[in-house]
Amino acid sequence: MHLRDELPLQDAVLTWTDGAQAVAAVADGHGHKAHFRSDIGSALAAVSAVEELRRIVGELTDPETAGDIVTSAAEAIVDTWVTKVRHHIEANPFDAADERYDAAVNDPLRPYGTTLLAAAVSGDLLVVLQIGDGDAVLVTDQGEALRAVPDDPDLDGVRTSSLCEPEPLRALRSAVIDTRVEDVALMFLCTDGFGTSRVDAGGWWRQTGEQLVDFGRTRGLEWIREQLPQWLEEPAQIGGDDTSMVIIARSNLGAGATDRPTGPGGTLSRPELADTLDAP
Repeated sequence: MHLRDELPLQDAVLTWTDGAQAVAAVADGHGHKAHFRSDIGSALAAVSAVEELRRIVGELTDPETAGDIVTSAAEAIVDTWVTKVRHHIEANPFDAADERYDAAVNDPLRPYGTTLLAAAVSGDLLVVLQIGDGDAVLVTDQGEALRAVPDDPDLDGVRTSSLCEPEPLRALRSAVIDTRVEDVALMFLCTDGFGTSRVDAGGWWRQTGEQLVDFGRTRGLEWIREQLPQWLEEPAQIGGDDTSMVIIARSNLGAGATDRPTGPGGTLSRPELADTLDAP
């Protein structure tokens, strides 16, 4: 639909790792005409999240204190995003001839509206934060898929919470996971363009998580990376929306990889998936 309507890609993905630690963010700019700079808003959200989570990832050592650290980081992410948006407006003022000018001047953050999902891993701790729709899923070493954060009661399938709201932190959902307790093998974050293209709305994320772990163990993480473009293409076409996903996996997940085919033709049965890749 974005290609048809000549709209820009409104998803953004950014990751960082030094081997021992990892940070990832996925943002989904709103498609409504009122959010006409949401592609920029989502890019700034991903950058802000990675910047701020990189600052605190080394402090994630104790499950008892990590929750407060994540809350503070979420506040910093919102502040950083607002600052970046205002700097962008200063450098690129709204067009007074645009019919959206008055609304944008009265509510300058609204054109940049976006959701945000982000995660950080350090040692045995994994933290996740989310504002708006999208999916954050954990998969245990036993192959069990779990939602990383609680559902947002305000989401109705049409409207979503957003960074452009007056109090975006009211919609913050976060979690601290001790991987020694949950035994997490892998997690993925994805924008709603992935899940809304699925017929099985209640179980697609379980199937996706289980297959990801299985593929990682039997075909290897590099094989998964090579398959990602084609896995992502169909959900984007079916759902008509930008579709993005990022995967964080244990480095030893593919330690037992072989050339043995997994599934029909070595393909991922529906739903398809992707990592650190965007498709309009």
